[in-house]
Formats: sequence, C-alpha cells, structure tokens
Amino acid sequence: MNKINKHQIIGLGPNSKLVRDYKNSLTCLSQEQWEASIGLMLGDASIQTQNKGKSFRLKFEWGNKNKPYLDHVYNLFNEWVLSNPHKKSRVSPNGNIIINWGFQTISHEAFNSLADLFIKYNKKSISNSLIQNNLTNRGLAFWIMDDGGKLDYNKNSINKSIVLNTQSFTEEEVINMSKELSEKFNLGVEIRNNKGKKVIIINSASYPIVRELINPFIIPEMMYKLP
Repeated sequence: MNKINKHQIIGLGPNSKLVRDYKNSLTCLSQEQWEASIGLMLGDASIQTQNKGKSFRLKFEWGNKNKPYLDHVYNLFNEWVLSNPHKKSRVSPNGNIIINWGFQTISHEAFNSLADLFIKYNKKSISNSLIQNNLTNRGLAFWIMDDGGKLDYNKNSINKSIVLNTQSFTEEEVINMSKELSEKFNLGVEIRNNKGKKVIIINSASYPIVRELINPFIIPEMMYKLP
C-alpha cells in the first residue's frame, strides 16, 4: 500500500477510509515523542479516551506567551495531529482579553501505554516509580518548560531555585515525585505550600546540574523560565 501523506486527509471525516488507513499506518510513538510526553503529562497536558479506554489522545493548551512552545510540541507530534492549533479568546473579569492556543492528537492505541502510567480511576495521577522508571533528561526539560519556572522572577535576584507547579496532584503523589526526582537526578529538592497546595522546589545549589541535564532540549523562547 502506498504511504498516505497527512495532507491528503486534512478535512476528511473520521470515518473516511483514507483517514482510517492513515491511522492504521501509525504504530507507536518515537523515543523522542515518548520521553517528551512524560514531561508534558507531568505538566499541563491531558490524556482522554472517547471509547472506554480502547484508545487515547493527548490534548494541549497554553497561553499566547508560550505559543512558540506550542508550535514546538505541535511539530514534535506532527504525524499524530490532523488539524492546526486553534486560538481561543476570552475576556477576564477585569476586562483583559486572554488568548490561549491548543491542539489535540488523534485517538490511537499508541497512547495507551501513556494512559496506563497516568490514569487511575479515570483521573490523572502519578504512580509510584513513574519518575524513577520513565523520566529522562528530555522529559525533565519538557516538564520545566511546560509547568515549571523560576522561583523568584525579581530582576536582580540571585536565587536560582526552580519551582515545579504540582498543585493538581495529591500530597502523597508530590512527596513521591520529589523523592524520586531527587534520587534519580541527584538534586536538592523540597516541598512547599502554595495556596494550600504542594509544589516542588529544586534548590539553587542544584541549578548547575539541572542546566546540564536539560540544555540540549530547552528551546530559546522558553529560556525566560530559567534563572
């Protein structure tokens, strides 16, 4: 069978034979996609099923400031995405226009292994040893680009700590994540409260280690998140 080009099926319905054949031609995530997806799921990405767990899709959304990062992730998962990123606008309570960008992959069995790691009782969760067994240097970079940043954004600050915004996870999950993160990458890590939720802090002394680990994978537009 001739290889189907993605551009041949743009705009076709999901039940089109050509679309089905294209999906069937895809087998599994590349190593780069898999490693990045671990960091993305530790961040803000979500994974969803529309057929009771037979297959899953990834869904992404970021603010306008991080549009270059969205484009980077979009290009990384290009063959799994059949529509361009979409723009969403809303008006905040104080009258400002808020712009977000998002996209989603197709539903495919290739994402089932990711769901096995991150979905428990139909809810996003972190299993024991997930970080120890699955998070790589690339994944750590995506986690920081996705849902991390400087602890102190004051211009003249000498604090080089990095915060990982883990507020959506349970306290037990955050404790396990911080322990595994510390042990796997030899980092100084602590947990702090943020508006009643737990976040992970990688301390200043460990910043040189972090930079060496993630430097090959951080895109220039996201360097603002690093001390």
